[in-house]
Amino acid sequence: MKKWTSSMLFFVLFSFVSTLYAGGLTIQLSGGYDDVTFVGAIYRWDSDGLPKQADGSTRVAKERAEAPKINEPWVDFRAANKGNGTWVIESILPGIYDLIIIKGGTKQRFEGWRYAPVLDFEEFFPPDADVLCDRDDNGKKEIAVKDEESRQWVDKTIRESKHYENKVIPLYIGGSYKKGQFRPKQIRALVMLLRDLGTTLDETSATMRFEIWQFEDRSGGYVKQKRTHVLHRIIMPRNELRQWVWLWDPALGNINIGKSDQKVIKYQIPDPSNTKLQGLLPY
Repeated sequence: MKKWTSSMLFFVLFSFVSTLYAGGLTIQLSGGYDDVTFVGAIYRWDSDGLPKQADGSTRVAKERAEAPKINEPWVDFRAANKGNGTWVIESILPGIYDLIIIKGGTKQRFEGWRYAPVLDFEEFFPPDADVLCDRDDNGKKEIAVKDEESRQWVDKTIRESKHYENKVIPLYIGGSYKKGQFRPKQIRALVMLLRDLGTTLDETSATMRFEIWQFEDRSGGYVKQKRTHVLHRIIMPRNELRQWVWLWDPALGNINIGKSDQKVIKYQIPDPSNTKLQGLLPY
């Protein structure tokens, strides 16, 4: 009885605080938005980089039968269609979110992210982070430049790694940056892992994961952390998966909602046939 009373008290208190501090989020779409069927916001991590939901509860994987589908993702808040490309979440808790936009009719999905730390209590990187280092400019003060050598090493290492999946592709690579560094202390990558080859148990299904990998500078060389963060794990018929577009866009990630905020995000839906965005394309 005491435990039940405490749980009810927490629920009432949480509901009161949520109502008091909740904000609003409007997503104003332009471009080809007529067949958009879903817009939502997902809270992936708490401030320490631990997988959490917006209400503070731990985000846990569901059973396979309840697993998210490519056109039915898990989100913390789902937007309502107000017409003319306007989608509104009238009440959203403070926090940092990634947006997901789905065009169900044409099988297109656009999603945001940020580079969460693989190890607890480390810093986040924004989705547009570059791999940077400092170099002297002919004896002048140090300036930040792209560390293409380190970025290419991480890219090559990921592509050559051996996994159950037959396709392991780095989509985006970002690094930490502090003035005076010769090499980034950490480099993280958003990675797509796809297995579309049949097995003796299943000839027709494909599996796909999106993960964050982390590499750390250890005495002049980079070492991959064994831990990764899994953003999504999908299983579906291979022929259906091959028809989908699933692109990741930095503009849809790292959306910060403050207490009682009323935020408006303007987003032009890209043309998958003419974009530099990375992810899954029909094949």
